[in-house]
Amino acid sequence: MDHVSGTGFPVPPFRGTTGPPGVSAAALPAWLTDGYVPLGRGAKPVRGWRLRAWGLSEVWRLELTGGKGPKTVIVKRATGGMAAEAARYRSLVVPLGLPAPRLLASVGGEGDGAVVLVLTDAGTHTLEQRPSAEGYGEAVRALARMRAAASRRLTRQDRAPAPVRDAARFAESARVAAAGVARLRPRLAGALDGPARWLAAHLDDTAPPTVVHSDFHPKNLVLGPDGAVTVVDWPLAYVGGHLGDLYCLLRDARKAGLAEQVGVAALPGVFARAAGLPPGGVLSDLAVGGLCWTVQALRWVVEEGVGVVADWPQWLDELVADARGLTGGAYAGG
Repeated sequence: MDHVSGTGFPVPPFRGTTGPPGVSAAALPAWLTDGYVPLGRGAKPVRGWRLRAWGLSEVWRLELTGGKGPKTVIVKRATGGMAAEAARYRSLVVPLGLPAPRLLASVGGEGDGAVVLVLTDAGTHTLEQRPSAEGYGEAVRALARMRAAASRRLTRQDRAPAPVRDAARFAESARVAAAGVARLRPRLAGALDGPARWLAAHLDDTAPPTVVHSDFHPKNLVLGPDGAVTVVDWPLAYVGGHLGDLYCLLRDARKAGLAEQVGVAALPGVFARAAGLPPGGVLSDLAVGGLCWTVQALRWVVEEGVGVVADWPQWLDELVADARGLTGGAYAGG
């Protein structure tokens, strides 16, 4: 099951470059060829592949000729919340040395809020397209390395860069989500009261700060030829300490029916070893991280999702059930 870019919710399947051979420069959208996109001096597109198209984001791989830069690049045109990615690169990705494609250029961000980003091409397949136990294991280890590197850099700084998500912010999200759920699905009124209290009691703001990608789904994990994982799509990233990213990845595998194939039950232990943490502590922290992710997801549904997708009632039911299940005890990875 794929997801709406930037939200973690289902949309039609992601399409990469493994199918049709792309289109010629003459058939590319005008916005890619009218000189607005900064491809580099002397560089021109000769062929393109549309990787993703959604209301807030359109992504292309371009093959270039001329110029002194790379021969292929990724170009993203984003609006709304997705337009924040350039700012996240400046405030988080670059300063914290995160495993992301390099931002080559960006333009826009004013007026209607649209922004175009030109990024290095990390690879042609995602973990969603090629799921495997090895790939999921490397994704978990990459997450541990990413969090450790971010934490080291953050401890050297006088203050954490914005944006930061703390217990007060999650309490606010829980209130907004609960009010929205009660309004849209009256039979679920009060269903989030217990999870909200549980989260307030268990979310520890004294945990070492690190980075939370917030959209750590297989569609956003690009596999390199050597098996390395590069994380893409950073507009929702922030400074925080919870394990919502690991929860997202494991939840996706279970929802897609891949739990046995990719060894989901063993992955919290893989993360614990890579991060140098006790396995039992990781399982407990997954419940907190999972509830942080779920609260944010519910807030998105009640504020924006109802105007984007037709089956939002099903999403609310599922997410509320997840929130209540997460407060029942330590997270069970399988």
